[in-house]
Amino acid sequence: MTDPAALPPGAMPCPRCGAAVASDQDWCLACGAAARTRLAPGPNWKLPVAALALVVTAAVVALALAFVALTNVPAPPRGATGPTGPTVVLPAAGATPAPTGPTGATGAALTG
Repeated sequence: MTDPAALPPGAMPCPRCGAAVASDQDWCLACGAAARTRLAPGPNWKLPVAALALVVTAAVVALALAFVALTNVPAPPRGATGPTGPTVVLPAAGATPAPTGPTGATGAALTG
């Protein structure tokens, strides 16, 4: 590193190697480092990403609540009539079903 007092007037030391950089130079001629260039700060991406995550989370919660509200319909009581007609109650397993089909004049089932 060069002593700043030993530099020519108007020159500044190179931030990397300490060589003299004239006032009209942007780059150090000794090492090639940027002498007067500053890097721009990175864009602020954290706030938009956090806001987007919040909106997506709120949308998912609202969709889940709407799905539960629309599909959580209580079952009608047993034997009650619904919008499609009366409820059919099936006989228990092993029970003998009653004969069905056309009946004669006496009410007995016709057999073929």
